[in-house]
Amino acid sequence: MRKSKKLVSVITADIIHSRSYSPSLRRRVNTVIRRSFTDVARKYPKAVRTRLAFRITAGDEFQCVFFNVPDIFDLLTYLRASTATSGVEPLIRFRASIGIGGITVSSKSNSYEEDGEAFVRARTGLDQLKKQRQRLTKVVTGDAEVDKVADTVLLFLDHLQLNWTAAQWEAVKWSLLDLKREEIAKKIDVAHQNVTKRLSAAGWSQFREGSKFLRELLEGYVHPK
Repeated sequence: MRKSKKLVSVITADIIHSRSYSPSLRRRVNTVIRRSFTDVARKYPKAVRTRLAFRITAGDEFQCVFFNVPDIFDLLTYLRASTATSGVEPLIRFRASIGIGGITVSSKSNSYEEDGEAFVRARTGLDQLKKQRQRLTKVVTGDAEVDKVADTVLLFLDHLQLNWTAAQWEAVKWSLLDLKREEIAKKIDVAHQNVTKRLSAAGWSQFREGSKFLRELLEGYVHPK
């Protein structure tokens, strides 16, 4: 039986259209991503294992490691939401591959100095994503059946995310923290009806159902019956 404490989630990501940013804006993008990761770490303090690092030899790539497996897609979505609401134009978007597995070489100071099946799987997934223009997310567990089901769900979830505006991402960000719509309205200074409109246009209810299914799928992978 798998032990969840031995499994980690590695997110390896690359920024989409990073070359379209000017050098100064590109530096700002890196700063935004770092701050967004800090935001994730603050909201989910027990989830982070190895903090975010950029890959020097590939300036548009970054990586981080989480203890949490079942909730990893929600963590990734919050990271995307925090990044997308930074005010940078065009909207910062990134592909992200989630590799789930063990670690054989540990660092905790820089994930690019670590190694193991989780890292190999994250790299494999990112290489696959780069060949699929309309895809944003991949999950690779090493279990072919689980990966196939996850990919089918993510095909739908990616399609929704690709069309979200900054305003919709803002509503999504606070919804991920289970705030009620009236509370979100106060946070972003709009009428609560506008929050409802933004979430409805984003297909939030359907997105939530898909992410819930993905969470249950990964929970079953970590704790098979």
